[in-house]
Amino acid sequence: MKKAAALLVSALFLTSIVGCSSSNGNENAGSAAPTQSSDSGSGSTADTGSKSAPTKFSYLKPVWGPATYQKGGAFEKELFEKANVNIDVQIVPVTDYDTKVKTIVASGEIPDVMWGSGPGDAFFRETQEQGAFLKINDYLDKYPAVKEAVPQSIWDMLKDKDGNIYFLPNTVNPDVAFLMYYRKDWFEQLNIPEPKTVDDLVAALQKFKDTPINGQKKIPLTVSDMWTFKDLATSWGASFSGWQPAKDDPNKLVPSYMSPEQKDFYFWVQNLSKNGLVDPDLLVSPNASKSEDKFKAGNVAVLISHYNNYPTIVNDLKKTDPNGEVGIISPLVGPTGIKGGVRAVLPIDRGFYISAKAKDPDGIFRYLNWELTEGHNMMKYGVEGKNYEVKDGKIIPFPEDKIPDDYKRPQMEPFWSLTPFSDSGMVDWNYNKDWMASLGESDLYDYYKSKYEEYSQNEFPDYRNPFIPSQTESEIGSKIYEDNMNSIVSGVVINHKLTPEDWDKHVQDWLKAGGSKIIDEVNANQTDKSKPSYK
Repeated sequence: MKKAAALLVSALFLTSIVGCSSSNGNENAGSAAPTQSSDSGSGSTADTGSKSAPTKFSYLKPVWGPATYQKGGAFEKELFEKANVNIDVQIVPVTDYDTKVKTIVASGEIPDVMWGSGPGDAFFRETQEQGAFLKINDYLDKYPAVKEAVPQSIWDMLKDKDGNIYFLPNTVNPDVAFLMYYRKDWFEQLNIPEPKTVDDLVAALQKFKDTPINGQKKIPLTVSDMWTFKDLATSWGASFSGWQPAKDDPNKLVPSYMSPEQKDFYFWVQNLSKNGLVDPDLLVSPNASKSEDKFKAGNVAVLISHYNNYPTIVNDLKKTDPNGEVGIISPLVGPTGIKGGVRAVLPIDRGFYISAKAKDPDGIFRYLNWELTEGHNMMKYGVEGKNYEVKDGKIIPFPEDKIPDDYKRPQMEPFWSLTPFSDSGMVDWNYNKDWMASLGESDLYDYYKSKYEEYSQNEFPDYRNPFIPSQTESEIGSKIYEDNMNSIVSGVVINHKLTPEDWDKHVQDWLKAGGSKIIDEVNANQTDKSKPSYK
């Protein structure tokens, strides 16, 4: 990355504080976004005595939460009034988004603002190169609050060969850890100490399979999908789904399926499945909320889930079982003695483009500027008295069941767009402390924080810069992966007949079909192969 990742160090800390999966709300919090200077040309009219006509634009966005947004709700009306906008928003569940967006682009009717994966994705890079999206360099200079929301090193990574930028990235915490939550009270009931190694974990899961709790058998382990396993995979030394240095040549990067660590991890999970130690819904019915609901309902011993879910998991479990206790398992030592950590990610999770045909790009940037300045608290926390209260100068979020339906996440999420890195880049523990206090969980705050920090101390990143293209990958990468790798990668856990030899054969077929050329091009184009760091 030619130290692009390393250059984040100073930029990240200068911008201030706090990730995945999604983009806003209670996930992170930090200092207010930088204010716009008076000569910036922002022209915001949200706080003037006489407003101009509202800025109108269409907006296509995926949502990670329930797709239950309804137009005309109370939050939307208040947002439109304060920001002086009229947004025609269309939402698509994130699982269906990529298919939907390709159909829309093919029709030629691109919305004014549209979410996408960015220029690292061949489809969006080609669409960008065909002139579908607006070049935004001049608008970034005109609206400093928007430009300063993203570290300069990330803007540099997004430039095309001519130095032009088209993509506005959604920044995230690179250390989005998926922690192992466990029923501490059940472990104590069965005299099981907290696992320290992978073997300890398997032994604990086996005991829960064999031993009823209060007369009922429990699911030993549940997760929503394979990506949720990413931080457990670090105990094998694997950068899950990322590129790593080859075993025989540290100066050569290879994709995850050529990493023996990742292959070993997949077959370890297959073994869990064979022995009935993992939720049978894994890969059959993947759903994050479903796996969490099973744990909260008292049906599961161990849950792997997003780090930010801990306070609500604890709080919701107590409604089911007032005596239930939730512990967090520290990173485990793996089969070869490696202690795990977090599979760090590039601090970008999608983002959005503005159509080259948008009628009022200035108005769209005025709205983005408003979100980052006057509207920062509303976009981040919601509306005072509906989503939170202020005590002693601190914002205290309400529990979910005390928030009116028109102000809950499904009504806010469709309007989230550019989250400043000062909010998304790192965890704001002061905010989390207040949040846990509002839930009556203050006594667990130090424990929660220390466990998260154990994971984030040891990063296992993807070594590849996704914005440096491989021509062969752009042309045939998706096809040869689908033809040769998809069936083994997606099937190995639930198809117990597949063997490590089958995996190796699929890899060889992929290499022959063009994979070798992709590897050569990636290594030729990316001269810096050092381990990136996003701290």
